[in-house]
Amino acid sequence: MEKINQKIAYLKTNGYELQFENVFNKAFENYKKIALYAGLAILVFGFIFMVLAAIGLISFVGVEHLNENTIKQLESKMLQPEYIGYQFIGVLIVSCLFSPISAGFLKMAEAGNKDVEYKISEFFYYYKWLYFKELMLATFIITAVNTGISSLLTYYKIPFLGGVLSFIIGLFTVFTIPLILFGKQKAIAAISSSLHLSSKQVFVIFLLIFVAFIGSLVGLLGFCIGMLFTIPFNISMQYAIYETVIGSKEDEVVVLESEEN
Repeated sequence: MEKINQKIAYLKTNGYELQFENVFNKAFENYKKIALYAGLAILVFGFIFMVLAAIGLISFVGVEHLNENTIKQLESKMLQPEYIGYQFIGVLIVSCLFSPISAGFLKMAEAGNKDVEYKISEFFYYYKWLYFKELMLATFIITAVNTGISSLLTYYKIPFLGGVLSFIIGLFTVFTIPLILFGKQKAIAAISSSLHLSSKQVFVIFLLIFVAFIGSLVGLLGFCIGMLFTIPFNISMQYAIYETVIGSKEDEVVVLESEEN
């Protein structure tokens, strides 16, 4: 713990080198290891989320009122201030509750990098209070700022600018979750460190994240289900950036939940 704090402090002061090609290759090698498993996991969790969302919609509207006209009315109301507020609160709650599962994908990337077996139960590893409270706080802060700005710009009918600002926020907070998971940092410290670290190589990190984003869009444009297997490249890229900058001990073993018990 003390060593990584010292390294982060050193990098904040002295900066670091980050070569696009090296990080990209590392991310792509990691992606090849986790793409299928991660894609299937996204499919499963996505299906579960859609079912829960459908149940919530039916509970809110009532099954007897669920028709095409009702859905159109709901869509028109989504731009009203009251409903934008509901969306804001909803996104915050869902993001915070599911943040440990999102973190589980980064744990998968770490396991892939170290050639360690990864089991589906490990997606729930970070629901342990030690991690969950920090993940929830970090996710709440980042999502509140991100969604708040996007909601405001959507209200003023300039959602494109909201998308750009969301991308920028993602760029400067790219180290946050990995620092909590692998660096054992507190939420506020992780956000602060991420802002400092990202600013040292903002152009290279921008290119890396942008390329990963374009890679995900290729799956969407080519064939929708292909997106399930291109999104994991974003996960591999985030892990590769962290691992390249912060590093990890080669002799360190990934401790899985099943091994701890």
